[in-house]
Amino acid sequence: MDYYIAKPTFTFGNVALTPTLAYVYSKDASKWPTLSGNKEVKVFYAGLDADVKFGSGSTAWFTGIYEGGSAKLISGTDTDISAYLLAFGGKVNLGAMDVHGQIFYATGDDASTKTDAEAFYVPKGQSYYWAEIMGYGIFDNQVSSGSCADQVSNTVAANIGVGFKVSDALKITADLWHAKLAEKNTAGDDVLGTEIDVVLTYNVMKNLTLDVVGAYLFASDATYHGSNSENPYEIGTRLSFSF
Repeated sequence: MDYYIAKPTFTFGNVALTPTLAYVYSKDASKWPTLSGNKEVKVFYAGLDADVKFGSGSTAWFTGIYEGGSAKLISGTDTDISAYLLAFGGKVNLGAMDVHGQIFYATGDDASTKTDAEAFYVPKGQSYYWAEIMGYGIFDNQVSSGSCADQVSNTVAANIGVGFKVSDALKITADLWHAKLAEKNTAGDDVLGTEIDVVLTYNVMKNLTLDVVGAYLFASDATYHGSNSENPYEIGTRLSFSF
């Protein structure tokens, strides 16, 4: 696989804009995962990141990426690639408290379309951690069934959360996530569920931080498989040392 990428950053006061242009080519792309039996793949990405800083530490951000191109299959047929991702979010700083949120949408394959590849895909290196159970979060070991994990594709998700600084050493963060599939799965389901995450972060000493995490997912039909309909939950701690 050959990659050609241009990614400059332009800063205008409190606004930073980063356009991205990327071209990916392979004459033997048998391992491009969103398609099977590839002989040749030509894919381009056109994207924009925007970051805005406001007074008192408040921020806003936007990311938009279009993925296009084509793949020639071993059978001799051509497949058009057309997908995109849109995401935006921000944080309002209210002194000891902050309110934050985000929304992202990544396209998936429409079951009624047989000739196009519409699932958003980024080659190796893509990783975006979001909800604790559905998106890996802090403990990146396992995610709930049906979720895209950190490889964001075929998903629409929304988050609202608050953070409260109890003292110089202790902060509590609570987040509410709701997520569904952009395109229904083979069973005709699309809602993954609603998740609640709570994180207590305590600075034990300089460069030593303790995180205590609790998460619970009110799972919906797109998460269930077979007869197991238990709601996933997660409890854990992480001790981090920086140097």
